[in-house]
Amino acid sequence: MNPRDEKPSRSFVPPSRSFVPPSRSFVPPSRNFIPPSRNAVPTSRNAVPTSRELDRPLRWKRTLLLAALLPAAFLLQWGASCVPYFVEAAYSRTVYPLIAGGLGALTGWVPFSVAELAVFLVGLWLFAVSLRSVVHVVRKRRSIGNALLHGAGRMFALAGVVYMAGVLLWGFNYHRIGFADSNALDRSPPSLSELKSLCAKLVVEANNLRAMVDEDAEGVMRLSGTRSDALARAGKGYARAARFYDGLDRCAPGQPKGVVLSPLLSYLGISGIYSPFTGEPNVDMDVPAYELAFTACHELAHGIGFAFEDEANFIGYLACRMHPDVDFQYAGTLKALSYAMDSLCNEKVRAYVDLYGSCCDGIKRDWKAARAFWRIHDSPLREISAGVNDVYLKAQGEAEGVRSYGKVVDLLIAEFRAECDAGRFE
Repeated sequence: MNPRDEKPSRSFVPPSRSFVPPSRSFVPPSRNFIPPSRNAVPTSRNAVPTSRELDRPLRWKRTLLLAALLPAAFLLQWGASCVPYFVEAAYSRTVYPLIAGGLGALTGWVPFSVAELAVFLVGLWLFAVSLRSVVHVVRKRRSIGNALLHGAGRMFALAGVVYMAGVLLWGFNYHRIGFADSNALDRSPPSLSELKSLCAKLVVEANNLRAMVDEDAEGVMRLSGTRSDALARAGKGYARAARFYDGLDRCAPGQPKGVVLSPLLSYLGISGIYSPFTGEPNVDMDVPAYELAFTACHELAHGIGFAFEDEANFIGYLACRMHPDVDFQYAGTLKALSYAMDSLCNEKVRAYVDLYGSCCDGIKRDWKAARAFWRIHDSPLREISAGVNDVYLKAQGEAEGVRSYGKVVDLLIAEFRAECDAGRFE
């Protein structure tokens, strides 16, 4: 059979008419093509990335949100300062007692200062995070700019959270009605004769009380019992003081607690500090005896809701004066006498010298021991601490800063003017 006569297969598929020929727009290789160098090192999949490639991205939204709490807290405080009567009624006498009572119940059963432990743990965490960042920078696991950026963001966020919490838990008390106004005390500027009369009155009271307190081997006043026992007795004077003054029975803050790092507080010049985050009055356990008793009552005044230092000093004095134990009575009277005599010394030195000479030897020994204690603990840290406290107090509306502690003399004279009320202190 001739192959030409063979019939094509029925399954034969002719070429498609839609065949697309190769594109005529083919681009030849560029004439500027540079071949690889003979000395080039081939890229490895296991190559170590640079520090910038390992930088941690900053969580901007969360960081900015937390940092924004700081200006928001200042704005809240400014608004509160415009409505002191509203703050007094809605916060200081309503919300804050619940806050202080709740925090006191949570931390009161713990024998040590929860606030001190919290500060230690936060400081330890910040140190660990900072150390890790330094190690990463040294080992080139991240750039120094990225580490600094994260550190700054972390600090601003922490500052915003802490400050806002402080304002909500306690700070609004800076903008309540003043203690003198709520108790109808005349706080007009005192005259020199009133100041001299106040000092003379306190000298007589302190001399009488000094004869009834215990002394140590060096003839310096000591507390009745241990220092821890004194902290447990500190709040006894408030029950009686609340019978004569408004606002002292709104809440019961936690018992004052001694600080383990009391030597550090002494070098910082701090005899006590109130923690609004835990509701704990904290006291330096190394200060002289009369200062410890007075400081415990002073910090309790902060816990009740009186933020200004002159008011806390005055309320602490009242709590000591109306305390059932003589060592607290003497401590409060001697501290008030110290403030009054300092004010008199600034006004008229001759009158100060005369009244100082009328103080008994026991009072002079107590003052001498206190001066020696603070002289031993004098350090640059004390000046730094005073500067920080001064800035903080002024930011809260205390124009006098750390000098506001001495403004208690105005309240002492206001109370002195009101002593004519029959049966007030009987």
